[in-house]
Amino acid sequence: MKIREYYLNEETGGLYIEFSTKKDGDDFYRSIELSSDKIRFYSPIIIDEIDDIDEELIVEILNGYFEDQDLPEETML
Repeated sequence: MKIREYYLNEETGGLYIEFSTKKDGDDFYRSIELSSDKIRFYSPIIIDEIDDIDEELIVEILNGYFEDQDLPEETML
């Protein structure tokens, strides 16, 4: 999984993430916004502050999240 962009949405408190899977390659990306509750639930570690998250942790959170959920639709780059 490749994280293309991510930022904290200050209005909703969620984390907006654009990413590509290995299957997507460089042709497509997907986007999702996870609430702070979902981020904390799917994180393998305890998170104190959402804005302290790095790309490696985001990949781990997304991998856990997508074990239970379907991937979002693809968007062409």
